[in-house]
Amino acid sequence: MITGLMTANEFGDTRHTLPDGGRWHELHTGHPVLLEAPDDLHGTVVLNLSRAFADWFREQPSDSRGYASHEVGLHVATCPDTVLVPAVSYFDVGKRFSQSDLVIADVVPRLVVDVASSNDRRRQMRERSLLYLKHGVEMVWIPDPFKREVQVMQRGSHTLALGLRQKLTGHTVLPNFSITVTDVFVQPDWWTKPK
Repeated sequence: MITGLMTANEFGDTRHTLPDGGRWHELHTGHPVLLEAPDDLHGTVVLNLSRAFADWFREQPSDSRGYASHEVGLHVATCPDTVLVPAVSYFDVGKRFSQSDLVIADVVPRLVVDVASSNDRRRQMRERSLLYLKHGVEMVWIPDPFKREVQVMQRGSHTLALGLRQKLTGHTVLPNFSITVTDVFVQPDWWTKPK
């Protein structure tokens, strides 16, 4: 039994024993925290971006392709430890998909997508984003299904807030990647069709 503050390693070793198999759990300054379960809008954003990533990956040379991993923990602060679990992380180093099955990544992703889809995530999003950047992540995308905008934070740049008529691009992290902000939030056809 762990008493006192939990380390990232202890969190990684015991996460699956937490309620709901550890899903939606993070480690905040040494304390395991259960975040609110996201709603369907969160899933829509992840689905739409995953499809756009897949299309972009197909166009890249096989020797330079990275990969996207879903819900992999990032050890963003130490003493006490903090492990955040963004919706999507993009990696382009190491063996392909090597981070996908890890509870906590052992390399830093270049891009993180953290969806502002629940009240607790929305309240903490500025702090979360700064922790990602301090950890070494180059770019953070924050889709907000309620405002229907995507905030883009990149090291050394101002924060951008992109509206529905604008395009979300990958800049130097994902060269030639783009998706309209409208398409980030659009409901799939099967969702809107009557049964």
